Amino acid sequence: MGQQSVPTPSVTLPSLPPPSASSSESGGGCQVRCAGCKMILTVAPGLTEFVCPTCQLPQMLPPELMPQQQRSSALAHGIDPTKIQLPCAHCKAILNVPHGLSRFSCPQCGIDLAVDVSKIRQFLPQSSSHPAALRPPAPPLPEEEVNEVAIEVEREEDEGGMAGETFMDYRPPKLSIGPPHPDPIVETSSLSAVQPPEPTYDLTIKEDLENSKTLSCLQIETLVYACQRHLQFLPNGTRAGFFVGDGAGVGKGRTIAGLIWENWHHDRRKALWISVGSDLKFDARRDMDDVGAMCVEVHALNKLPYSKLDSKSVGVREGVVFSTYSSLIASSEKGRSRLQQLVQWCGPEFDGLVIFDECHKAKNLVPEAGGQPTRTGEAVLEIQARLPQARVVYCSATGASEPRNMAYMVRLGLWGAGTSFLNFRDFLG
Repeated sequence: MGQQSVPTPSVTLPSLPPPSASSSESGGGCQVRCAGCKMILTVAPGLTEFVCPTCQLPQMLPPELMPQQQRSSALAHGIDPTKIQLPCAHCKAILNVPHGLSRFSCPQCGIDLAVDVSKIRQFLPQSSSHPAALRPPAPPLPEEEVNEVAIEVEREEDEGGMAGETFMDYRPPKLSIGPPHPDPIVETSSLSAVQPPEPTYDLTIKEDLENSKTLSCLQIETLVYACQRHLQFLPNGTRAGFFVGDGAGVGKGRTIAGLIWENWHHDRRKALWISVGSDLKFDARRDMDDVGAMCVEVHALNKLPYSKLDSKSVGVREGVVFSTYSSLIASSEKGRSRLQQLVQWCGPEFDGLVIFDECHKAKNLVPEAGGQPTRTGEAVLEIQARLPQARVVYCSATGASEPRNMAYMVRLGLWGAGTSFLNFRDFLG
């Protein structure tokens, strides 16, 4: 689909007669809802394409309101009118492809695909605005032809294309809790073709969040899916982890605070928050206060001695211990390590949160050829191994720039027992 497609607005017809009769007999056109700004628009009789006067979005009448001769061939579209459903030529998975996206990668099998416009032209809306100018529809394509709509890319990628063909506006598709996010949020078009799992976790703090409106619907969606994932276990017996990859400025710190507050209400009163700088402890304190968790203490590990954290002299019995990755690999003159100190404080049955904020600091656990793994990467791997029941959260806008950077994300269950890859080396291929 090299040409720009025209989105189809949603219809707001409670109990009208057939669309063709409605638009011709009433004399006043038909009412539709704009696919962009959601305003109710009145479309004059005989028009099939129009531009919203409010948001200036060009669009087309939905199939049920098209003139009879134009509706003889069903238009190709999915549940979302801005996308069409096409099968992958390789794995045959049904994909929701945004209009105007001509090249993409299949999210299921990863193969590069392209849309062959010539094979689906009969299933796309015509561009004429006058019914009299419409040509007779061509016969529907055979089923085997439709299966070849998405073909492998065998030539160089086209450098052209608009930004709107690369990113799509994002709204939680299966949750409606919380206010809209204050800033526009987008995702890649290929990612938008994959539907998230059904949410089954019921937040304990849901009512508080709805009343305070301190977290947006986007952040609450992350809370639900993270807590839902933490109820699962990997085949090796460790608890499954969750990766938060929201971009810079989305508000990952407040999302983390919401996770800590939710777990606090389940009597998991200890949490480890590991980040890149000790000054970020004050940001953590602010985020905790913002979500209503003023009663949860945040302890800076670099201000505490190397003795037992829950001893009488130190007195840290619950709350959030905020550490840096540098502290995680530090040790005292007597050989006491911060990592051992944290493991001892958590205990062997610890099932609270371990948050690796800015987790890309551990990305060089598997270095380039000839290099050595970093101590930070090894420490992140070790603390996960020593706390097998911990609820691990990886959090970074740049968690991995290439597959080898993912070696520390052992709780995602992408390799090992029960997966398609025996080990991480096999995962890298």
